[in-house]
Amino acid sequence: TTMWLSAADGMQPTWIAYEFDRVYELHEMWVWNSNRVVESWAGIGLKDVLIEYSTDGSAWTSLAGVPEFTRAPGLDNYVHNTIVRFDGVPAKFVRITAGANWGNPSQYGLSEVRFFHVPTRAREPSPGSGARCLNVNDLVLSWRSGREAGRHRVYLSSDRDAVEHETALAAETREAGFKVD
Repeated sequence: TTMWLSAADGMQPTWIAYEFDRVYELHEMWVWNSNRVVESWAGIGLKDVLIEYSTDGSAWTSLAGVPEFTRAPGLDNYVHNTIVRFDGVPAKFVRITAGANWGNPSQYGLSEVRFFHVPTRAREPSPGSGARCLNVNDLVLSWRSGREAGRHRVYLSSDRDAVEHETALAAETREAGFKVD
């Protein structure tokens, strides 16, 4: 299937842009190229591309080392067959501009792309948000550390504003956990 298809008579160059909810340090992108049954002779799947990234949508940087996008087989069991490495570049926006496809020079398509990042912030707290009826005297808080975290600040208070404004510091720890005393 093709999820994104440019107009056959559209303005060139053809491009597609993605916007995330915030800036992420991107790890890689998996690509499922245009995968219609007719792909073997239509050739609209992207081949050579320019990939650019931006933190603000105005200033763009070209990603180095972008591989040729592999041609899709036109089969139902198709899995991604191109991986683009981002190696931690910060981006809120990513733009893919078509340079060439596998046949038809006037139309371009992609089935799917997926972006991955390695989180730099703590995540997956336990107990989870909104947990109730906890025995505070035996409570152990835990989380998954962010990639670059050397230490964590734990804020505890029944006053939500004190926690949000970081005025209720309970501890600073190098561990991904804290026992409430």
